[in-house]
Amino acid sequence: MKLAKIFFRPILHLFALYFTNCIISNFPIRFVRTFWYRFFVRMKIGKHTFIDMHQYFFQPWKIQIGKFSHINRGCFLDGRGGIHIGNSVCISHKVSLVTGGHDMNSGNFEHKFLPIYVGNYVFIGVGAIVLGNVRIGDGCVVCAGAVVTKDCDAYGIYAGVPARKIGERSKNLNYTCNPKTFFC
Repeated sequence: MKLAKIFFRPILHLFALYFTNCIISNFPIRFVRTFWYRFFVRMKIGKHTFIDMHQYFFQPWKIQIGKFSHINRGCFLDGRGGIHIGNSVCISHKVSLVTGGHDMNSGNFEHKFLPIYVGNYVFIGVGAIVLGNVRIGDGCVVCAGAVVTKDCDAYGIYAGVPARKIGERSKNLNYTCNPKTFFC
């Protein structure tokens, strides 16, 4: 029994991760992908949330996505430290949410995994990178190509490398990210 746990569980996880990232992620029918993500890899996905094709996940069972959110094509979501994405969040193409890294001061260069929290009504632009131990407040905008290394205030607009606050967004937000396409 112990041998089965030690030997077969990692192989099963590896197979599930491979199948999720290489087969399911490229499957052209959205509801099939969503079904797989919810029921086989145990990702928590809210109603009317859309995850487009060509995603890459690490430990998707540690990712939680709220209602009416949209994750565009080609994103990298590293769930090892835990990712919480709120309601009505729009994540553009090729965004990376990276919770894993290394402790550079460690003699063993140890791994460390820190969570990412994304509030409600957040927009993250094309190619942005959000690193672990970051909280992005409600209504925040992260501009294209920004690298977020520190917390972002609610309704702030952030740009640059590293991301800095460049403005404020309206606090009167009441929209849903709800694409109407069947294939995507």
